Amino acid sequence: MKNSPALAVGLTLAAAAMSITAPTAAAQERRFPTRPIELIVPFAPGGGSGITGEVIKKAITDEKLSPQPLTITYKPGASGQVGWTYLATRKGNAHTIATATASFSYGFVQKKMQVTPDDFTPIALMLVDSQLMAASAQSGFKTMKEVIEASKKNPGSVKVGGTGSSGSDANLAAMITSAVKIKLNYIPFKSGGEVNAAILGGHVDVALGNPNELAGYVESGKLVALAVFSDGRVPGLKDVPTMKEVGYNVVSRSGRGIVAPAGLAKHEEQFLVELMRKVAQSKAWAEYAGKNMMTVKFLGGADYGKYLADERAQLTEVLKAMGKL
Repeated sequence: MKNSPALAVGLTLAAAAMSITAPTAAAQERRFPTRPIELIVPFAPGGGSGITGEVIKKAITDEKLSPQPLTITYKPGASGQVGWTYLATRKGNAHTIATATASFSYGFVQKKMQVTPDDFTPIALMLVDSQLMAASAQSGFKTMKEVIEASKKNPGSVKVGGTGSSGSDANLAAMITSAVKIKLNYIPFKSGGEVNAAILGGHVDVALGNPNELAGYVESGKLVALAVFSDGRVPGLKDVPTMKEVGYNVVSRSGRGIVAPAGLAKHEEQFLVELMRKVAQSKAWAEYAGKNMMTVKFLGGADYGKYLADERAQLTEVLKAMGKL
């Protein structure tokens, strides 16, 4: 039977409709983000991770870097492990990401995490931070050597506040103990904000934290900076000696980055990497880093994944040498 003109026209229209709608459907599938992106901060408000998250949020909003806003959810606990474990359960959900610090790597190395590195997608390293030890006015300490002398004279008498029972602060305290051959009374808190409240209230003698968490109180005269744990002196704290200058080779660095759950589509991962690249290139980010004595360092995707793998390997060597593994 011959096809009628009406049938031929109908088939032509149907084919045309398919050619129009097919790309549209594919485009719909690739559209991201379709709702607000949730940034998990695995520590309590007021600390370095919370401050970093707020700066990222503001940069994205002010410079209109994303078609959807960024929201922040605080999930503190267990030195960040509560928040990161929650993130791992969101497999395939690119609308949920989290801040990551050295404590992220410590969690895997010390087997504190109930998940593995394969449960995450590395998005971007954004900053490299150092650590600072500062003393309360009530403690009477003016130098690092005075802290060392007090600890040698009365082991365990110096109370040291830091974020988390494991992670960068706790392990820095252990590194100091091992290198100097003293005993410190390390007291963990849930965030840098809680550490600040403790030292300002005289509940601990000294505190460990990132310069951006403590430097403001040093500048105002409420705290006394004792030592930084970087290779060289930190901009903005030029009068504060390194621990190397005090006589002990104790160096601690903390990368600040963003991770996502495993199972992301490629276009989702690429969007998040490029979003964080734009944040890292923004004027607001440069000002934040400079003001808080941090170094802007961007590594995206697989490069950040390699950085994290190298960090875990280095931490494993350090902790084994200290007898902590």
